[in-house]
Order: sequence, then C-alpha cells, then structure tokens
Amino acid sequence: MKFGFITTEGGTFYREALEEAIYGEELGFDSVWLEEHHSIRNHYWPSPLMALAGFAARTSRILLGTDIVVLPFYHPVRAAEDAAMLSVMSDGRAIFGAAIGYRPPEFDLFGVSLDDRGARYVEMLKIMRALWTEDQVDYTGRFFQIKGAIEPKPARPIPIWLGGWGELSLKRAAELGDAWVPGPTANLQKLLDAQAQYRANLKAAGKDPSATPTPLTREVVIAERRERAWELAEKYLMVNYRDEYGGGWKHPLIGAQDSTPVNQLEALGHDRFIIGDPAECRLKIRRFVETFGVDHLICRLYFPGMPHEHIMRALKLLATEVFPAFR
Repeated sequence: MKFGFITTEGGTFYREALEEAIYGEELGFDSVWLEEHHSIRNHYWPSPLMALAGFAARTSRILLGTDIVVLPFYHPVRAAEDAAMLSVMSDGRAIFGAAIGYRPPEFDLFGVSLDDRGARYVEMLKIMRALWTEDQVDYTGRFFQIKGAIEPKPARPIPIWLGGWGELSLKRAAELGDAWVPGPTANLQKLLDAQAQYRANLKAAGKDPSATPTPLTREVVIAERRERAWELAEKYLMVNYRDEYGGGWKHPLIGAQDSTPVNQLEALGHDRFIIGDPAECRLKIRRFVETFGVDHLICRLYFPGMPHEHIMRALKLLATEVFPAFR
C-alpha cells in the first residue's frame, strides 16, 4: 500500500507547498501530486509540471505526479518534453496523470474546442508515448502532424495515469494508459461501477487487471479530535463542492450524475470523504481498501483557505497514526 498527498495549491503558495513536499518525504510518504485548473484565485496550479520541477530539486525519493494535467491545453511535443525533463531532473520519479478537462471558461481561455477535446487527447497520448520511446516519430492525425524526436528521453519509463468518468474516458484509460486514477468526487458505488467497466475494458485490450495499479484520490481531513476534523471539513472542504463544483463549474459528476446536495457535508461525505480522528480515518480507508482494492491512496489535503499549519499536522498524523496500519 502506497500513500501520497496533494499539497497546498495555488501559484502564490509555492513555498508552502514545497515545505509540505519536503516534510512529506521525510515522513515516508510515497508520492506528492499537483492538480491543474486555470483562472482560480488561490487554488490549483496553472503549471503543475513546472512546480513539480521545483519539488524535484529539493527531494530525492518521493514520486512526483500530476493529478491531473488537462492535456488538451498543451501541444504534445511540449508536454512530452516537459514531462521528460521532470523525469530527468528527478531521476525517474515522474508520473504523468492526465484527463480531458470539462470547464468551459478554461477552454475559452486556451481557444480549444470542448467538442473535440477527446479526439485531440487520444492523438496527444499516442504522440507523447511515441516521443518518449522511439528514436524518430512520424505521425499524421486529425489535429497534429509530428515528425522528429525529443531529447532528452525520460530517465525511465513515465507511467501514464488517466482520469475521467465517462464510458469513453474509461476505455481510453484502459487502452492508452498504465492506470485509471479516479478523482476524489465520486461516492463508493460510482467508483465500483466505473472500476468494473474499466477492468472489462482492460480485458478487451488484452491487459491483465490484476497487474494494473489501483490508485484512488480522496478528500481527507484529519485532526487529533473528531469534532475538530468535521469543523475543518465544514469550513474548508465544502468550498470545493458548494462554491466550485456546485457553483457553475459543470462538473461531470457533482450536480450532474450525482445529485447529492452540495451544501450538506454529512450526506456528501458518506462513502466518499475520509474525515475524522486517526481511528475514524483508518476505518474509512480500510473500507476503500476492502471494496475498491486501492493500492495507492492519494490524499487531497488542501481546500481553499485551509491553513498550511494544519496540513503539516495532518501529514504527521497520517504518517504516524494511520498509514502504519496498512503497511
């Protein structure tokens, strides 16, 4: 069982995020992850690969991943080069997580069509893997015509972990990725339904589901006292759901497939969030292990306004009082 975390987010909070990444490595976390969104004040990263390069320079062991990059906003050669450089700088610790995106304002910002983002994404993934592994690439597609090679190549093969919830996303994850990495928003039943479809797609692609990693991202709020954890979740975690996902983001699950009220923490949290004292968090993680089979848990610890000092305490609590039960 591996454990990772998502740091404080937002370009203005790079120093706090870096301190958390360094501390997480000291505590024995296996991975640190950054998310991408655009034009969101004090939340998310516009350039997660650039921030992870900074982490690479100050760490030596912890895996460095994107959870996720919105791939249609990139050119495939630039994305392949940047990920390869992160791999070289970190001595092969990079994991490239990607998805197709969904927020209309972001696609407007980049001048990219929402309608054909899936087809663009497929071409990009094929091109990137070819650029990482082949001496010369000659590709002609609907969106890209690529001829040439990149240097340097990655220090070692870069795993591609793909997100998304739709049928096509699950099919692409099976055919083009090395793992499906579910985001933190789905409840357990949705997770299990999507996982069954993903595993069926793996078999259809000639791949062994038992040999494929089973990562999972979850919202995590932990404190010494249960009451304090729920107070923090009500104050900070709910901003994600009430003001962002439920506030016009056109999220593919929240407010669409999932009609759970976005302003009711207890209803939202059932079989979805990991909130509580260490004992309660252990029980909730155990449920995801026993049902979903998670083998790499990514804990999203930051929500808009969440104090850096709390995240540092949460890292210590998780590392010393929760994770040993699963190792």
